[in-house]
Amino acid sequence: MTQLSLLHSLSPFSSLSRFSITPPPRFSLPSFSIRAMTSHIVGYPRIGPKRELKFALESFWEGKSSAEELKQVAADLRFSIWKQMAEVGIKYIPSNTFSYYDHVLDTTAMLGAVPPRYGWNGGEIGFDVYFSMARGNASVPAMEMTKWFDTNYHYIVPELGPDVKFSYASHKAVEEYKEAKALGLDTVPVLIGPLSYLLLSKPAKGVDKSFSLLSLVEKIVPIYKEVVAELKAAGATWIQFDEPSLVLDLEALQLQTFTNAYSELESSFSGVNILIETYFADVPIQTYKALTSLKNVAGFGFDLVRGTRTLNFLKSGFPSDKYLFAGVVDGRNIWANDLAASLCILQVLEGIVGKDKVVVSTSCSLLHTAVDLVNETKLDKEIKSWLAFAAQKVVEVNALARALVGQKDQAFFASNATSHASRRSSPRVRNENVQRAVVALKDSDHRRATSVSARLAAQQKKLNLPILPTTTIGSFPQTIGLRKVRREYKAKKITEYDYVNAMKEEISKVVKLQEELGFDVLVHGEPERNDMVEYFGEQLSGFAFTVNGWVQSYGSRCVKPPIIYGDVSRPRAMTVFWSSTAQSMTRRPMKGMLTGPVTILNWSFVRNDQNRFTPTCATQTSTTSLTRL
Repeated sequence: MTQLSLLHSLSPFSSLSRFSITPPPRFSLPSFSIRAMTSHIVGYPRIGPKRELKFALESFWEGKSSAEELKQVAADLRFSIWKQMAEVGIKYIPSNTFSYYDHVLDTTAMLGAVPPRYGWNGGEIGFDVYFSMARGNASVPAMEMTKWFDTNYHYIVPELGPDVKFSYASHKAVEEYKEAKALGLDTVPVLIGPLSYLLLSKPAKGVDKSFSLLSLVEKIVPIYKEVVAELKAAGATWIQFDEPSLVLDLEALQLQTFTNAYSELESSFSGVNILIETYFADVPIQTYKALTSLKNVAGFGFDLVRGTRTLNFLKSGFPSDKYLFAGVVDGRNIWANDLAASLCILQVLEGIVGKDKVVVSTSCSLLHTAVDLVNETKLDKEIKSWLAFAAQKVVEVNALARALVGQKDQAFFASNATSHASRRSSPRVRNENVQRAVVALKDSDHRRATSVSARLAAQQKKLNLPILPTTTIGSFPQTIGLRKVRREYKAKKITEYDYVNAMKEEISKVVKLQEELGFDVLVHGEPERNDMVEYFGEQLSGFAFTVNGWVQSYGSRCVKPPIIYGDVSRPRAMTVFWSSTAQSMTRRPMKGMLTGPVTILNWSFVRNDQNRFTPTCATQTSTTSLTRL
């Protein structure tokens, strides 16, 4: 089977059942030669192509299914992911990238760093304690959640202090490695490294904010040694340490802590290959030197998509006996890789680090992209040809690895070149009206014609607001009834007349409630909006939408980011009808609600054929046109 046919037909989850109880068979590795290609995946989405994990989790939390049923869904998902990568021909397949909630929380469990309020008394951490940390329970709140670097994924923040008694309390990494091995697959267990774990933490309640979290490195390194020892005993030949914090501008103490931690771990690395993976940006030059100077480390992974200067660092020097895991396939967007351009980069890298030392990889975990393009049966055919979700990116990685050793799939590369040419020349991408509007922009267009004081005076004269006016942020709860009406309207089960009346009735309730509560400036509650970004994107040109392009935000919460594929414009008014309808129901001022352009950009899959940070350039139309809505 060619890579092209694999790309269009491979759907490893087709037999995935929601609560299957039949254990998967032992998987036989393919006998054809592409298995030997040097290809690697940093990580993979864990939610399932149709959010199977989400539904299993929520069913378990609601008491509708058992822990064993949840575990079976998780095992089915892991098997399907591993099977897909093996069938494609990926050599270095990750394990322990699956999580029931969050991979940082998994590390907290591994280290036994459970805050005292959850009443954990030692032993292997189970679902009760794990999900209490993630979601809270009837008596105690959840741990804090915050963004994972500059992505839209959120992680559970560890709470640490000098009195934390670390212990090896979750053997998940070893158990999942053994699970894969029992299926006939030798995987690469993935661990969050000690430096990143500590830098992603915060002082626990009651701990002085000046407490040095890095001082705890001496307490957690022994546990990492235990994990490595168990993985080696189980037969692991490679272990991946994720250290994304290395792309930050580290202080001298932080960088020294990193060096000391891995020097202390060095003895435990004997007999196993260690990969230290970085992603999301360039590694600063001093960090690059410290990283590549480590002993007993077999390979280093770099993001060559967002890391624009790393190639120059590699040219300045790379250890001759180490492997370079080259992240050339974008793990954070959904555009098809430019295979020809990536192959050129890989060939340059071969000239720098030597043949047989380059491993083709993703720029970061594929956690941040949608799962499988195969499930997008309603997406426009032309736009679909420009895309690659996680399943397709796995195929791209292996195609590049094959091409690098002289086994180039000409048909696959030709198809890829055709899709890129189609995208470059498509009139759907470039809107001449938008282009002219951008060129015509003047500096004065970005500034108000009147002063703040003049606007405030005019506003007060018209609205006559008190010194401290009261209002609310915008949206009211989306009830089950509202969601049902929207679904029925979308499915054409009710008329537009019935839909509009249902929304008006809800707006009327919201307006009356705010008046009764004494608010000065009202909102209409936004009952007509499905999502604060998708609602506007559906009314703008240049946007496309998926049916199953879900991406995990946290836990069971998933989002379906719009795809900005072309110049953005506003064909018609978007909010005037609903705002004016709401205003007609009250004498008090009614706010118009718009999602801002920065939020729309950050919550969408954006174009990769232009620089999003220079909106005044004539070709930088998405940002510019969004700011003119």
